[in-house]
Amino acid sequence: MTKIKLVEVGEYLKNTLNNKWLLKGNPKIDYSSQEYTGKVLVDEQGNRVGKILDIIGNVEEPYILALPLSEKAPQGKLYVELKEKRGKKKWRK
Repeated sequence: MTKIKLVEVGEYLKNTLNNKWLLKGNPKIDYSSQEYTGKVLVDEQGNRVGKILDIIGNVEEPYILALPLSEKAPQGKLYVELKEKRGKKKWRK
């Protein structure tokens, strides 16, 4: 069974570039350590609201460009769904 972990990635900032969302990213996250592009964004109620297209900006002030999956802009914090990887069991003889 696959476990899904929610990680806080930031907050909605404004609409930009043909109705894409610009989000203020969480500077505590190292976006280079894991691939966030293509992951689903979830709001505080657990509704899927968008999909990450790109991470832009510098390390201290990251921004996220997202494709909206709903008509209205999200309120509050946004999270990303990450599947937790489980190691394979090694069988001993």
